[in-house]
Amino acid sequence: MANVFTYQILRDTNQSSVIKLTGKFDGSGQESNAARIQANSLYGALDVNGVPLRTALSVSNTALSFYELSVERLGYNVAAPQGYIELFWSGVSPSTILTLTLAGTYGEEQGMVAIKNNAITPTGDIGINTYGMVANCAYSIIIELRKNNKMYDRGQFSDPASFNYPPYGLTPR
Repeated sequence: MANVFTYQILRDTNQSSVIKLTGKFDGSGQESNAARIQANSLYGALDVNGVPLRTALSVSNTALSFYELSVERLGYNVAAPQGYIELFWSGVSPSTILTLTLAGTYGEEQGMVAIKNNAITPTGDIGINTYGMVANCAYSIIIELRKNNKMYDRGQFSDPASFNYPPYGLTPR
């Protein structure tokens, strides 16, 4: 058996994404992945021309160099006697988001604030490193991400008149 990692999108809208990450270890090594969550693959990501990436509207299909996400909420369970997990913003100099051990939650319910990307020359991707994971260790993480509407479609292409109400001067009846 080899280490097994999963990635599942539970919800992906034009404003936020909820993603589940899991890992099961056989003792053969640690996880080190700088792009466990790829920001440009989430729903509504815009290309360099400001139109939805990977659609018929996109002429270039060239991703932006950075997509701004914020960690809104996090729930996790780390089943490892000595191990822990580091979630980080990818970039030239990565920046730790949180270090996770045992089980817990992070979010507004605990009086916390959203964690914005502060990596140097960031990509917007979220990476994961594990430490001390041995055979039969595992983890589950559910993370809610908030999208910046400058980098993700918020409806401006599907209904531009409603999205940009003032410039069109339309008044509701």
